[in-house]
Amino acid sequence: MYKVFINDKVIYFTNNKEIINSEFYFIKINFFDVGIIDTCSQLLKKNKKLQKIFIFVEDVEASFILFKNHFKIIKAAGGWVKNQEDKNLFIYRLDKWDLPKGKIEEGESNHIAAIREVEEECGISGLSITNQLPDTFHIYEMNDEVILKQTYWFKMQSSFDGELIPQTEEDITKVEWLTDEEIKSKVLSNTYASIADLMN
Repeated sequence: MYKVFINDKVIYFTNNKEIINSEFYFIKINFFDVGIIDTCSQLLKKNKKLQKIFIFVEDVEASFILFKNHFKIIKAAGGWVKNQEDKNLFIYRLDKWDLPKGKIEEGESNHIAAIREVEEECGISGLSITNQLPDTFHIYEMNDEVILKQTYWFKMQSSFDGELIPQTEEDITKVEWLTDEEIKSKVLSNTYASIADLMN
């Protein structure tokens, strides 16, 4: 299964019809072709109630590759970092909580990019990757071009106990270690849908 986020709404590519949750306002589509791309985007933009579109296909991988081929792809990498006190590293950027991440440079591996971006955005060091998390996908517009951003996520550990320094040139105003309770109370209500989905 793949999920593609458009703001706080999501398109699912799946072959499992049991995942539908009736508490959400959704549309079910039983096939995929390239014309569906514009249809889905327009439906999600114009219909405020609509939260999810389920696209049911037998070959999820092939359909998703076909879907991706119609966008400019930007690849990024980032980390969900925990420290020795089991607190979680978060940044505050553009009035939302987020996990640190950034674009992968040419010739750079996903995991190296993830560590570099977390270090740059948070002023942290001593990171080690413990495992890989699911990728996230989201669509946005930039300079009148529609972009599909794929972010590779890694679970990380750090023993860093120094001062965290936000990368202000990237519009980051705060970097904080947050408890699981603080994530529930203030992050999940003010973060991106793809981040909330990753955390859950």
